[in-house]
Amino acid sequence: MDTGCLSSMNIAGAKQVRSFAGQLHTQRCFTSSSVQALKTSHRTTFSSTSPGLRNKGKGSRRGLRALQVVCQDFPRPPLENTINYLEAGQLSSSFRSSERPSKPLQVVIAGAGLAGLSTAKYLADAGHKPIVLEARDVLGGKLAAWKDEDGDWYETGLHIFFGAYPNVQNLFAELGISDRLQWKEHSMIFAMPNKPGEYSRFDFPETLPAPLNGVWAILKNNEMLTWPEKVKFAIGLLPAMLGGQAYVEAQDGLTVSEWMEKQGVPDRVNDEVFIAMSKALNFINPDELSMQCILIALNRFLQEKHGSKMAFLDGNPPERLCMPIVNHIQSLGGEVRLNSRIQKIELNPDGTVKHFALTDGTQITGDAYVCAAPGAIYFQESCFLCTYSV
Repeated sequence: MDTGCLSSMNIAGAKQVRSFAGQLHTQRCFTSSSVQALKTSHRTTFSSTSPGLRNKGKGSRRGLRALQVVCQDFPRPPLENTINYLEAGQLSSSFRSSERPSKPLQVVIAGAGLAGLSTAKYLADAGHKPIVLEARDVLGGKLAAWKDEDGDWYETGLHIFFGAYPNVQNLFAELGISDRLQWKEHSMIFAMPNKPGEYSRFDFPETLPAPLNGVWAILKNNEMLTWPEKVKFAIGLLPAMLGGQAYVEAQDGLTVSEWMEKQGVPDRVNDEVFIAMSKALNFINPDELSMQCILIALNRFLQEKHGSKMAFLDGNPPERLCMPIVNHIQSLGGEVRLNSRIQKIELNPDGTVKHFALTDGTQITGDAYVCAAPGAIYFQESCFLCTYSV
């Protein structure tokens, strides 16, 4: 993607010269790597065929102009004093501080995505022995990434870590890897469907508390929604703002599209905002996604000043996030096994699980079993669960 921005994976420790020919639009470029890293280990040149100033340095192309690239990190927001973060920290610390079991349980977990790995991590913290089985040769599940023959990483999709994610923020802190999150300026940038190549920004002012910072961001943006649309959207959200968590949970039976129609929210709000939000949260369209998912996120954004602030990981998730979890699990006696595909779940006569049967003929037995695999596989004909009523 030749946008003129550098990723941390391209910068860290690399000694290379890069030039991008062609006209580049002026833009801000933010990465996790420090400017010092650029100075000491890397030289990057962005060039343009503009007839203006020319780069006369050694190795420059004739007729190309060097453009300066500024990379900036934004400081981590103060999340540690929010109620949700404190509650998450208290819950996770209870695993470490609980009384050690006289007979640790061996818990077999199917799936080495973030759900399976975090389950194993906290079981190990509590003194038990988790065994994580992953069918593929890569960690992460939906966070998986693959390196191509050129050394570039391909990920499964967009991975954003919001300030309103107290559990995962606490997980980063416990693993000592919070510095691997690249915090961005407090803005939401949307591609405009009817104007290809153009983007619209919702900028959240740092001087205002929630929810006023979000209200200000919406009111100041006049590119995506008209004033009548903003008013109808705000009126539609009032029940969620006033009803709290009870209202949010009651909307689970409605899709995003159904909820918006019920609340009288204009269709263009769906087209301009919620298609992108639905795909960002769950990779599906508004007519397939429960409105509860959207309202959970929106409620957090409205309650917490830094809830909608975003961070990116400074590299590929399997190495930068999943491996620290694996290392933690193994340090406490747990196991994580790749290429361990489950073919069948064998049951006892009373319906309890007897063991997991793997495709290589191995049988894995435990005191307890956890399935942290995607729900969609339950409905596939080849799924190992299809012959059972679970």
